[in-house]
Amino acid sequence: MSDTPQEPLEIFPLFMICVDADQKNSRAFQQACTRALKEKGRIGLFKTMEVEEFQNWATVEDTMKQELREQGEKDLWDIAGHIRDTYNLIPEFYIEEGHPIEALEKIAPTIHLTEVIVSIGKEDVADYMDVKRIKKASVPYIFVPEDSDK
Repeated sequence: MSDTPQEPLEIFPLFMICVDADQKNSRAFQQACTRALKEKGRIGLFKTMEVEEFQNWATVEDTMKQELREQGEKDLWDIAGHIRDTYNLIPEFYIEEGHPIEALEKIAPTIHLTEVIVSIGKEDVADYMDVKRIKKASVPYIFVPEDSDK
């Protein structure tokens, strides 16, 4: 065993993208990927699952969670292919349960989250614009507008 101190591992910043599966041309990709390339950072794709209605039926809830996770992974793989082809970056996937801001806050310290980039065109964008939760967030949230002619 060597007594020489080891160099600490370099921690690369993570830029999390929050878009819907059908938003392959979202400006949020451009914003996040450009930042990641400039900062030598990583890209994350984030999706939440909410299955509160089925909590009384454990078997149904487990099945619903599995189906939602599989659909979420499929959606993220589609987006990841676009990012890889366009920006030569390989995104990390984050699929969590619950409210988006709370879920991101829960994982932020362990993944070295730097910034959350949310498309204004995202179907559940209102969940990300909760002012009370945003004020308490440990990382900045950037809301990116989309082209109005689409």
